[in-house]
Amino acid sequence: MDNDVKQKIAYFKFSLIAPLINENYTQETAKEYMEVITSKVYDVPSLGKREFSPNTIKTWLYCYRKYGFEGLYPKSRCDKGASRVLTDDVKAYIKNLKLDNPRRSAKSIYQELLVKKFIELDKVSLSTVQRYLRKTKISTSALNTKDRRAFEMEYPNDCWQSDISMGPYLVINDKKIKTYLIAFLDDSSRLITHAEFYDTDNVISLIDAFKKAISKRGVPKKLFVDNGKVFQSEQLHLICASLGTSLCYAEPYSPESKGYAKYMIM
Repeated sequence: MDNDVKQKIAYFKFSLIAPLINENYTQETAKEYMEVITSKVYDVPSLGKREFSPNTIKTWLYCYRKYGFEGLYPKSRCDKGASRVLTDDVKAYIKNLKLDNPRRSAKSIYQELLVKKFIELDKVSLSTVQRYLRKTKISTSALNTKDRRAFEMEYPNDCWQSDISMGPYLVINDKKIKTYLIAFLDDSSRLITHAEFYDTDNVISLIDAFKKAISKRGVPKKLFVDNGKVFQSEQLHLICASLGTSLCYAEPYSPESKGYAKYMIM
């Protein structure tokens, strides 16, 4: 089985467990969601028709939480040992992140450490960061002194929206050049996490803007976009899966369903 096929199978698994990871299933409970997905037959890439038991779904969820997207690859071993050592610099960085926002989850901090390359996926697991945070006991002490009014609304990074809009023309060396504004917007705070003009509206520009938004504001649980070709790219799917971000699409011919991002960049 070549790597492309393994990657497609891994993404298929992620598409089923993503609502469980981010708790954004439409059913009342996770148990009901499990009942729905285990009652269906799926056409799995290169494997054909398959049904899956609740235990299989739970195994995928465990592998993803412990090893990330790579843990969903076929024949990936979920019992491989991983280094549990956090350097002093990484510990200090984790402490600072938690003190800045005591409500921030261990998963969000772990994802930021991976994105900024403070740790490596195969050497430090999410559970290692969780154990360290429990030992620091920052959450309780910091929450007792911080003003909680900032957390009364829905949390930032639960969902981002993204859109692309035509920008002004530039004239360079007597040539007219199109520009495109690519923007990412936090759905809760309405904060623009990143916006930038590009001379192309392809997937390379989109991923560059997404990377810059993440470096500023962390990793979103969900990314909500329209059905444009650039948002359907395999690269974006894989990046979101590796980050633990659910990639969701607006209903076709229904731009009002993602109006915040559209309004902000018009």
